[in-house]
Amino acid sequence: MLRVLALVVFTFVILLPHLICMRWFPKAANQLAHRWQKMAAWTIGIKIHISGTPKAGPVLYLSNHTSWLDIVALSNTAPLSFVAKSEVSSWPVFASLAKWQRTIFVERDRRSRTGVALGQMVQRLEDHDALVLFPEGTSSDGWNLLPFKSALIGAVVETATRMEAHDVDLYVQPVAVAYTKLHGIALGRMEADYAAWIGDIDLIPHLWRILKTGGLEAQIHFGEPVEINPDTNRKILALDMEQQVRQLMEETRR
Repeated sequence: MLRVLALVVFTFVILLPHLICMRWFPKAANQLAHRWQKMAAWTIGIKIHISGTPKAGPVLYLSNHTSWLDIVALSNTAPLSFVAKSEVSSWPVFASLAKWQRTIFVERDRRSRTGVALGQMVQRLEDHDALVLFPEGTSSDGWNLLPFKSALIGAVVETATRMEAHDVDLYVQPVAVAYTKLHGIALGRMEADYAAWIGDIDLIPHLWRILKTGGLEAQIHFGEPVEINPDTNRKILALDMEQQVRQLMEETRR
């Protein structure tokens, strides 16, 4: 509980500076959110191992999605923002944290609103931000990868078209997140549901179990970044990234 108290105190310390940065210095706001997530990882008791190198923005990271823990784990690698389903904006606590991290919310059930999120992604990439998209569209058990949806991946292709005249390179990068150990003991397929937040699992009990137990280890594996140009086909890109993320997931389990 002392760690939780320390996180609460740290939150209040950076709250006002962060709100100011959100308004006038968005890059600095991302840095503060990055530091907060490092503190959150320490509070939760999750140790994060990173292999590969995250590409600096403008970049769209494409990652598998297992749990709310992915937000904490990936946020420890670099200052970045997420593309998340609109429901997150109404979750207690998590909604505020998502907004602090300048999350782009997507109304997946309303195709007419998807274009709004797409436009926001394009703008942020033009500003040289680093964004994370979970193209499965939902969370899975951490062992199996669901098919990638290509609609929002199209944001990088549109951005590449706009940025072509500015001679700026734009990338997508595959990323795999795996929760591999608990107190030094390997987590196998049978224990996959320990970290996974899927199906009808309630958020608060899952969060409490992670906090109470601690000792979790995560492996984050960054693949090779792929440069995007205006001629890139988003559907082919989605299939290629899906294959690469699947391979990275397999490598983290070896």
